[in-house]
Amino acid sequence: GKQRRCQPPSASLSLAPPPSFLAALSTAISIAVSAGLSTMLLLCFPLALVSLSAPRDEVSFDFGWRFTTGLSTHPAQSDEPPPASADPGLHPAEAQTGYDDSGWAEVQLPHDGLIAAAASSAACRDGCSGKSYIPRHVLWYRKAFTLPAEWAGSLLFLDFEGSFRKTTVWLDGELLAAHDCGYTPFRVRLDNATSLRRRLGSGDSAHTIAVFVDPDNGDEGARSHGSGWWYEGGGLYRSVALLRVPPLHIERDGLFAYSNLSWYASGDMEEEGEQEGEQPSGGVLHASAAVANAGSSAQTICVAFSLSPPGGGRLLAAASTAAVSVPPGGRATVSLALSVAEPEVWSAASPHLYTVHAAVMQSGCASSSSSSSASASS
Repeated sequence: GKQRRCQPPSASLSLAPPPSFLAALSTAISIAVSAGLSTMLLLCFPLALVSLSAPRDEVSFDFGWRFTTGLSTHPAQSDEPPPASADPGLHPAEAQTGYDDSGWAEVQLPHDGLIAAAASSAACRDGCSGKSYIPRHVLWYRKAFTLPAEWAGSLLFLDFEGSFRKTTVWLDGELLAAHDCGYTPFRVRLDNATSLRRRLGSGDSAHTIAVFVDPDNGDEGARSHGSGWWYEGGGLYRSVALLRVPPLHIERDGLFAYSNLSWYASGDMEEEGEQEGEQPSGGVLHASAAVANAGSSAQTICVAFSLSPPGGGRLLAAASTAAVSVPPGGRATVSLALSVAEPEVWSAASPHLYTVHAAVMQSGCASSSSSSSASASS
């Protein structure tokens, strides 16, 4: 039949871990593959991280935050504009572990750090963003947390889904990262911080994360009024998650799949009334995974892929890639193709969603595979 190439609209995600499809697999993270009316979708999954020896953990970081406005050296005043220079510096007092934040408000995320302030024409002579007359004071967030000793040797990240606008992050007083855009997610690595490397592994360790947010969107400090004519808010307005992955893992945004469909010719339709192109005769799913090795020695791995039908049930196809060596500090991309007979296409009336599973394996790998390929780099 004739071939139709897939197009790249948005992906539909399945966040719940799927059931194991091989006895050797202990963990799998899934993405949902959807098919359009005449095409199947191109897709990618942002947090596809799997392992056999050390499972992936994701913990909500939305609760237990302390919050305040202004700087310790310049507290926010409701009827005064923010200071012309609101830079907290490299080692602010608010970022230190022993800082007393008991007088700060208790909040949970998502959180708008500006909306609770009273409107002030004195502080916002030009109206501030969206003519809200809400002062755009700088914001501080702090959270104390404990890490289990058994997480030693893992990679640890904080995933911020959104913070408006200029955001700076410290761990135990150590500056880790800064992010300028208020409309994009970002990730901060924790396990390479000095205090965490020193203390994790010698028992459960207590830490403090501090986040400074300047909701300004210009070059004049917090006196500016944001970028838009609407009220933009400020602070940690989306969720934050703590992520633990083993040194050997599928990279963030590293799981990718696309598909090709073959269609029945007009004379081959079995059911009366069906038109050419309504029912595909078959499909080929092309799946790939980028595997990172943050360990100190090379690792031989393969990736097992499988495809589940809409609604779950028995697997439609399953295979593993050929074995490939991932150098220390390097990555390898492996891929293969899975065939499916008469796949169900997606429509608004029948939104069929398939699920691709991927898991890193360090044993039971085939020496070669005619349908797989791999490349490695350091």
